[in-house]
Amino acid sequence: MTEEVLFALDVRGVATITLNRPAVLNAIDAALVSGFNDAMAQAVDRKARVIVLEGTGSVFCSGADINYLRWAGSLSRDENLADARQYAAMAEAVRAAPQPVVARVQGGAYGGGVALAAACDIVIAGDSASFAITEARYGFTPSLMVPYLLGRIGQRGCRRWCLTGETMPAAEALRIGMVDCIVADEALEGETAKLVDGLLMNAPVALAESKDSIGENAQFPIDAAHREQSLAAFVDGRGSAQAAEGSAAFLEKRPPNWVPEGTG
Repeated sequence: MTEEVLFALDVRGVATITLNRPAVLNAIDAALVSGFNDAMAQAVDRKARVIVLEGTGSVFCSGADINYLRWAGSLSRDENLADARQYAAMAEAVRAAPQPVVARVQGGAYGGGVALAAACDIVIAGDSASFAITEARYGFTPSLMVPYLLGRIGQRGCRRWCLTGETMPAAEALRIGMVDCIVADEALEGETAKLVDGLLMNAPVALAESKDSIGENAQFPIDAAHREQSLAAFVDGRGSAQAAEGSAAFLEKRPPNWVPEGTG
């Protein structure tokens, strides 16, 4: 566990996992990935009854830290792949948890933050929150999050939001199924607590079996072959010339100069 991710388990069995990099809007880096995966393992091993994901500060999660992505893209392919497996394990752990997992989204979720939210069973957001799948804006691929997005917003929604990179307001996120409910910003903490109270009224085994049944009958199962294909696309994207240009443009605060791969 690192201080970039906080873990707490109360006497009722509610595990709270807090992304704790508020100075950079809880951007994901290697330390946060490691801390998050450790926290999810603790929640499952200690048999929490409900898991709540939250972020410190004004934004739930702004996605992957651009410097982290540049670093990963500079690794050998095998090293990049090993790191990508850990990154992908975050959303996989959320989806696979036998307990209900609730995302409490304040401010917004972007890039990899959307993947974490999409993998949750229930997403509750403040009414000023926004969402964006921004990978293509910076030359990366959202392949790791697509399986989770398909289950929430379908193929049509994936095409719109993954391809445009547009910012989605909370009301639109609710309409298309990215979030399950929106509440006034000032009521977000209290309404999340009420939701958790309701989940605690249900039998733990029944909830776990419900999640298994839903997963087994889902339209878009996430099997080993799909995971490997998604990982390969993600790794190749992080190591591409377009990703290097997109990252540099972001850091240099200039428009990217996109050149199709294999030309020039």
